[in-house]
Amino acid sequence: MTGGAAGIGYAIAASLAARGAEVTIADVENAALEAASESLGVPGVMTDVGDATDVQTLAGIVLERHGRIDIAVNNAGVAKIAPFDQLTLDDFRWVIDVNLWGVVNGMNVFLPIIESTSADGFIVNTASIAGLRAGPGLAAYGVSKFGVVALTETVSEELAQRNSRVGVSVLVPAMVRSNIANSERNRPGADSAQSGRTQPEGILAAEVVGDTVADAIERGDLYIVTHPEALESVRGRHRRIEAAFADAGRRLER
Repeated sequence: MTGGAAGIGYAIAASLAARGAEVTIADVENAALEAASESLGVPGVMTDVGDATDVQTLAGIVLERHGRIDIAVNNAGVAKIAPFDQLTLDDFRWVIDVNLWGVVNGMNVFLPIIESTSADGFIVNTASIAGLRAGPGLAAYGVSKFGVVALTETVSEELAQRNSRVGVSVLVPAMVRSNIANSERNRPGADSAQSGRTQPEGILAAEVVGDTVADAIERGDLYIVTHPEALESVRGRHRRIEAAFADAGRRLER
């Protein structure tokens, strides 16, 4: 469970542990990881998901401890929300390193282990509703999350083709109460005191998402949706795409 020290990751870990799973959480923030590990009563491993070696070390620790891995949750994520012309190349690299490369590294390391050690394994990749439709300020974040959706869909089809016992799903939440709004506190070279961004009242509690994900793992869902009210925004994108295809068809008929 990467990104397991707070927010969605912590909530998924809590829900899985409550259902009898032996959970290990991983995070890049040591103090938060220690606190979460103690609160949940599970082991914690410091891990930078953008570093493939760190992810390999995490898997080795879990495998040595339990002899197999049944579930992997690639959840660690950061956000830099700003118009494209205000984003630097370093902003893009940081967001993509964590949000996309973190999932690629997790899939690369955990998928073969789960396939070889588990009778019925599963992988969850955390994307976002921003992986299904674009919006202002989401240039870097959306690129990373669209990538997670594409990777998960592709691997799902490949696993089905070879009749694998492993399933995959992609989590696509909208606003959830978490620390992602303050994720720049963990950015390399950032001021450790940088924090304090508030989130609006009434957004979905992380605990609800944790239970939703645990239920989806049991069912084997490909898509894990937490905000059904976001469907219309996704439909709007699809309608624009369908209209472009219809226009192309009409032009070809002339």
